[in-house]
Amino acid sequence: MRPLTTFVIGLAGLALWATLLSLAGRTIGEQPGETFEIEDMPTEWAEAAPSDDPSAPAESGMQAPPEAEIVPDADLPGNQPTGMPPAGPADQASPAPSVPDSLEVRPVSPEFFASPLNQAAGPLERIEPLQPPAEKTPERVRLVLLPRPESVEAGLIAFGSRNLKLSDITTTDRMRVCPTSKGGDWPCGMVARTQQRLFLRNRTIACDADSAEWEGTIEAHCQVGELDIAKWLAENGWVEAPDGSPLGDLVEKARSERRGIFGDDQR
Repeated sequence: MRPLTTFVIGLAGLALWATLLSLAGRTIGEQPGETFEIEDMPTEWAEAAPSDDPSAPAESGMQAPPEAEIVPDADLPGNQPTGMPPAGPADQASPAPSVPDSLEVRPVSPEFFASPLNQAAGPLERIEPLQPPAEKTPERVRLVLLPRPESVEAGLIAFGSRNLKLSDITTTDRMRVCPTSKGGDWPCGMVARTQQRLFLRNRTIACDADSAEWEGTIEAHCQVGELDIAKWLAENGWVEAPDGSPLGDLVEKARSERRGIFGDDQR
């Protein structure tokens, strides 16, 4: 029975002690007008202490410190924020551009403008009106389409009983023979006619003739497609050109290069 009695007495003592402490704290808190001063409080704490009145504006130098924010040391590894590049010179605010005190203003004078009102009045002078430029009527060339051409010889084409000689060239007789570099001869006239026949290929040609119906032999410029027939024969050396012909240079070039009738056997 002794241990149980001792335990009960101890609990009663603790309860009594707690009751006395509670009464003592209530008595101290209910005493009006009593303040406590802390003489050893640092000056910084006293300046940063908030006012008792929440509606009173904060005085200069006595604003409440913001909530503490834990900022990791950026110099330590692993403390660099993810996705945030390191601060550099570009993050610093650029200085504002300087504004000159005065801007140069360009003077504008009304007398500089070309206005007829600023000129002195004078007698009017009548001038002749400008005549429109004379319209040049383009020279129209009549083209006649001639189907189924037959090559008689280089530079001469037949259409049934009618013949057409190409302008600016001299025809090559189909019976003409030309010398070779080895001292022999070759039938250059027959080869020239064959080359013209292969060039025309029985295609319709266009000539600057007055009519598609004529008698005998006429002379005209003719082309097949967009190619001039006489020019093609002169460039390839299958014909010669009379004096003063516009195709004379082409014939001389073909002669110097020994092309066509001016070269060796082309067969």
